[in-house]
Amino acid sequence: MEELEREPTQAELAKALHMNLSELESYQTQAQAHQLVSLDEITEKQQGDENLSLTERLADSNAATPYAALLSAEDKGLVRQCLSSLPKTQATVIQLHYIEEIPLRDVADVLVVSPSRVSQIHHQALDRLRQTLRRMQMLPE
Repeated sequence: MEELEREPTQAELAKALHMNLSELESYQTQAQAHQLVSLDEITEKQQGDENLSLTERLADSNAATPYAALLSAEDKGLVRQCLSSLPKTQATVIQLHYIEEIPLRDVADVLVVSPSRVSQIHHQALDRLRQTLRRMQMLPE
């Protein structure tokens, strides 16, 4: 810097260190500070993702949820039948999330509620569906 009287370019820095540009970039990437974070820690965010863990925020929206992966075509048909026993909002959450495979975060946008509220509705709906399926003797007690 003193020779140039300015900040060197990446190319100039690589040349002074006797390495090519890609090696320099690799070293710079490795030298960047790293921070360990808990994926289960609940954090707050300004854009309506309050009370979500980092895992929930980082979820791949294109990946099938474990629940959706378990539902076969026959199971989906049974769920459709059971949806009629749910309140409209709960049925909508189940329909969008499991049948149409829309991530809960996007379901929240559709229903114009927070992701945490959709999570509550989702859990309530699953509880009701379990009760209905048990009454139909499709699930063990």
